[in-house]
Amino acid sequence: QTWILDSVPGTPDPSVHHVLKAISSIPLPIPCKSTLTETLMSEYKMNKAIAMWIASNLKGKNGEHDWVFDLDIANELVDNFADQNFDTMIHEITSGSSGRALESTIQLVMAGRNKEWKEDIVSSLRSIPTFGDSFHMHKLENAGHWVHVDAVNELTQLMVDGLSNTRR
Repeated sequence: QTWILDSVPGTPDPSVHHVLKAISSIPLPIPCKSTLTETLMSEYKMNKAIAMWIASNLKGKNGEHDWVFDLDIANELVDNFADQNFDTMIHEITSGSSGRALESTIQLVMAGRNKEWKEDIVSSLRSIPTFGDSFHMHKLENAGHWVHVDAVNELTQLMVDGLSNTRR
């Protein structure tokens, strides 16, 4: 099974580019997480929750912190995000037509408070031939983009149910 958590097909929100531009401009090593948080809030006008989340992606000690991810790859992934063909990818994976030995199930979890889930996007995804069979969509009404934080109990139950169904 593959679980996709609130990844909306199409062009990334401009805030993603803002975050990447900001963290790409900060010299390394970073002294500490609190310094990064303050810098992001004061110089880049990010709210505290976002700045703290970004700071949680630092590793290191003794004033020598670096990113836990490769920043160049993160920028490249975001730059190429809109080039994806989400519908085709899901169909190929769930139907076994991608050349994989076994077909797979995809569970797409949508955040109910994410305004990027427009009706045309949802309709397009529902039109994938494997919808309801090996491709499932779930909406967590009270969750924002961080579904694993905003609706941890509901997400856990979805995953337990989804994994239980594959064992039958």
